[in-house]
Parts: sequence; structure tokens; C-alpha cells
Amino acid sequence: MDYASIQPALTTLLRNRPLGTTADINKQTVAYWDGHEVRGIHLRHDESDKSDRLDGDFDLDERTLNQLYADLIAWMAAPRYTVRAELVDWLKDAPPSNAGA
Repeated sequence: MDYASIQPALTTLLRNRPLGTTADINKQTVAYWDGHEVRGIHLRHDESDKSDRLDGDFDLDERTLNQLYADLIAWMAAPRYTVRAELVDWLKDAPPSNAGA
């Protein structure tokens, strides 16, 4: 499986999920559908409430997917999803995207 097949597979698996759903690629990285494309988010562990907070989103480009390759293959074999209220709020507050413009 390469970038050309991973990206569309993630899109298919995420775009019809409820708003705020992440594909939990590994303990530090998740992917989500922003309404236009699949993006990645790094997580930071918050010791005060034992939760993983959204830290920063990034493009899931070819280089990034290559770095996550082993984790993505493992995830595809046993997908794990989480609905994150913080992501729902983040997406509702995000400015409109110019994707496809």
C-alpha cells in the first residue's frame, strides 16, 4: 500500500463518520476528515485530566504518510476510531476552507 492508495482509503473510511471522529493511527497521531480532506493531528497527553489533547494539525502528504507507514498498515488491519468533542468544537470554529476553489 502506498500514498496513492492510503490517502483515498482514509478518505473513504473517515468522510462518512460523525463529525469529530478520528482514526487513531498511533498514540501520538490521529487523522480526521475536515469536510474537504483528511488531515492529521498530533496529540499531547495532559497529565491533569489523563486525556489526549489536540496539539496541532498537519497535512497528510506523501512524506508524512511514508513516515507513518507501519502505523497506518497496522491501523488498516484493526481500525480504531474516537469521537473527540474537542475536535467537534475546533471544526465548528474553523474558517471555511478554500479546498476545491
